[in-house]
Amino acid sequence: LMRQYWIPAAQSSELVRDGAPLRLMLLGEKLIAFRDSAGRVGVMDHRCPHRCASLFLGRNEEGGIRCIYHGWKFDVSGNCVDMASVPPHQDFKHKVKARAYRAVERAG
Repeated sequence: LMRQYWIPAAQSSELVRDGAPLRLMLLGEKLIAFRDSAGRVGVMDHRCPHRCASLFLGRNEEGGIRCIYHGWKFDVSGNCVDMASVPPHQDFKHKVKARAYRAVERAG
């Protein structure tokens, strides 16, 4: 029932552009929040969909958060935007998505 409503998760000031991700626990789910290089806020499952490595340990770099295990990078919507080990001409990255949640900043 509560998943139908907006839930305050963090203060805007806790999310620094290109800074370290923030650990969250909402409704029993482990999540991370981060602000990308464009200033957009992302909230997603704390595990990478590839091998379940913690994205909390990942690097927040231009346009998304990169998993430290195999280097897959996800944008704030959970779309895989780069795979370090896959040639750029292959479209496999478009088939992978991390579970992400819509985030809106209101009143700080």
